[in-house]
Amino acid sequence: MIESVFRISHPTLRHLQILALAFCIGLLISAFALPANAQRQILAESVNGEQSNGEKQGSLNGFLEQAREDGSTVIIIKPAEDSAAAEMPMSMSGSRLLEARAKFRTMLMNSATFISRIDDILKESSPNGTLNWLLIAAATSISGLVAGYFVFRACSQWMRRLFASAYNPNETKRSRKVGYLLGQAGSMAISTAIMFGVAVLVAVIFDTGHEPTRLTIWRIITAYTIYRVLRHVIFFNFLAPDTPAHRLINLSDEEAGRLYRDWSLVLMVGVFIIGFCRWMQQLGLSDDAHRLAFIIGMFICAVMLAILAISHRRELFKIILGSHQTGKPPAWRLFVAKSVLPVVLIYLAFAWFQSSVRLTLGLEGGYLLVAAPIIVFVPAIFAYGVVILVIELIYERRASRFRRERVLQALKESRQARMEDKKAREAAATANEDDDLLSDHEEMIIYKSDHDHDDPKPYKPIFKVFFEQAVLATILIVSIGELARLWGLDLGRTGGHPFAAALDIFLVGFIAFLMYRAVNFYIDAKIIEEGGSLESAPTNPGEGDSEGGVGQSRLATLLPIFRNVIIITLAIVASMIILANLGVDVGPLFAGAGVVGLAIGFGAQTLIRDIFSGAFFLVDDAFRKGEYIEVGTIKGVVEKISIRSFQLRHHLGALHTVPFGEIHQLTNYSRDWVMMKLPLRVTYDTDVEKVRKLIKKLGQDLLQDPAVGPLFIQQLKSQGVYSMEDSAMIIRVKFMTKPGDQFVTRKVVYAAVRKLFEAEGIKFAHREVTVRLADGKKTEDLSYAEKEAVAGSVRSAIDEPEAQKQNQTVR
Repeated sequence: MIESVFRISHPTLRHLQILALAFCIGLLISAFALPANAQRQILAESVNGEQSNGEKQGSLNGFLEQAREDGSTVIIIKPAEDSAAAEMPMSMSGSRLLEARAKFRTMLMNSATFISRIDDILKESSPNGTLNWLLIAAATSISGLVAGYFVFRACSQWMRRLFASAYNPNETKRSRKVGYLLGQAGSMAISTAIMFGVAVLVAVIFDTGHEPTRLTIWRIITAYTIYRVLRHVIFFNFLAPDTPAHRLINLSDEEAGRLYRDWSLVLMVGVFIIGFCRWMQQLGLSDDAHRLAFIIGMFICAVMLAILAISHRRELFKIILGSHQTGKPPAWRLFVAKSVLPVVLIYLAFAWFQSSVRLTLGLEGGYLLVAAPIIVFVPAIFAYGVVILVIELIYERRASRFRRERVLQALKESRQARMEDKKAREAAATANEDDDLLSDHEEMIIYKSDHDHDDPKPYKPIFKVFFEQAVLATILIVSIGELARLWGLDLGRTGGHPFAAALDIFLVGFIAFLMYRAVNFYIDAKIIEEGGSLESAPTNPGEGDSEGGVGQSRLATLLPIFRNVIIITLAIVASMIILANLGVDVGPLFAGAGVVGLAIGFGAQTLIRDIFSGAFFLVDDAFRKGEYIEVGTIKGVVEKISIRSFQLRHHLGALHTVPFGEIHQLTNYSRDWVMMKLPLRVTYDTDVEKVRKLIKKLGQDLLQDPAVGPLFIQQLKSQGVYSMEDSAMIIRVKFMTKPGDQFVTRKVVYAAVRKLFEAEGIKFAHREVTVRLADGKKTEDLSYAEKEAVAGSVRSAIDEPEAQKQNQTVR
């Protein structure tokens, strides 16, 4: 497989021979196939014209020589060219089309004369009046190309051995695919250049000094070299028919091979036609004959390209559509893939028609319209491949450095854990000689084997897609502009061409959209990395309690605000550039913006106050998103922060919007630590010292609990008797946790205290109310109304403390 990439196959050598024979046979037939009278007539006209031109040229040369002898200064002013012939209009008027039709009809009627003129040109180019110089030119060029082939074969064998180790039949990385194809293309280009140099060297060695012979040899060598560069260096590596593992387009091996073969045939015919027309023009063929030949040649090329597009419409559809293993392709790509065939056919027809009209009228820009997309987009594809390779290499290096840092950090933690474990076992006298620490290399091998396929935090090249798509859009816009220039559009800045402005506006808008999406992805990823949440769903901080949990990090709080600022700045800059391309003078807009800003500053002082107050609160890190704070009489979780206000979600569901300028005092319940104090109602016969020891022992046990132990900052302690009530003695216990963990630990503490007191025989005191009746009355002596009054007083005594507690909770 690798040998077929670099080796010149026998069919290629046969193509070279066929091309040379066809070239020579065509010249000989054209030289001898015309009537003699037509030849004599054209020759006489040519001789008369040349004599007239020679007389004029001789008189001009004599005049210049006389002026030089006299020491005079002669200024030659060239007559102004016809503006109609200098411009290259995209559209033709009716009069122009009629004129082109008349001239083309005349050119067709004189086609026989043009063909007979070829024989005269070839004989006039001969030093002895024969056509032997053509055979000498063909033999010299073929000899040079054959000698270059052998040198090329030797170079290709060396490069084949060099590239053999680089080929991977199971390659998956795009950077290595692109790098391999570019390297292969470079090696082929070097080999082709060596072959070209050897062929030129042979031509120089056997040079006869005859200028037409030199010109013919040069045309044959350059034509074949251009054909080889287009076929082998560019399209072979683009289609990659022999290297499926490195093929970047969505084609099978059979489809790629068939498209490559057919495309090579079209290239061969096109290069032959263009080379032949240019060769005859340089030998002295008249402009009308040359243009007619070029029109016919471009028609043949356009028809062959159309047949190639129709016969390979399935391959063309798959190339444009690309491969989408993850699901259905985007709708816009599907539309482009379905539309590419009719667009290609319409372009070929219109390009040939426009080229024919321009060539017939003698206007510029009529030679390259049919092949203009190839001329423009082939270098664009190469440039895109080089840029993509650079981007891939940069991000692969960044990913490798990221993974290495992760591995080193994990190894450091693992080694520290091993050392602590070894110290613990040495303290327990259980260490032996087999417990030695592993080396860094061994630990790295173990870590990689365990984590290569299970990385909880993989490297995410967020801006890679932005750079790739931005480069693609830039190259595409530049290529379209260059294609328009080949069609005759003047895209200079002096004229302010609307098409150039449209291209610039599209490029700026698309890059701004890509930047907006990249900034969004980057900020979202950083928020998630900081432990934040992208959703603004209500958060219940304390499951009905009055104090909330821990919030997000400071960076996760500020990133959404930075996102808004960046997006606003991006929109303003893009708008200014677009307006400038539309012809709007943006200078006065900046001056007007200053005046408008001053007016807003006077008329919207409250807004300015809110914005500046919010900036200072955020700089001071007074609160963060997700924290539970209190502002005046309002409590809640910070759910959203904007430029001028923020929103608090109360644990009962209410959403409060608070402007920054209205904050006079702010209390944050989610910072650093939370002290939780729990009252325990016990009977008066309880041993307080015993309770203290039991609570202390319970606190130590809870610290050893694997589930709740890490949640404690300070262990559970007893504060002794806090208060004395009518029916109970209140003993208060306390512990310290991080914000948000106090509610989980409180449940565990209550359950453990209840179980402990039950095991130790300590009784909880129930709330009791003693009602003493006056005058020694008994319950049986009370009326119904008196019983209701007694029950009401008891209920109020029981409910009053609970009501106070609920009021504090609702606040």
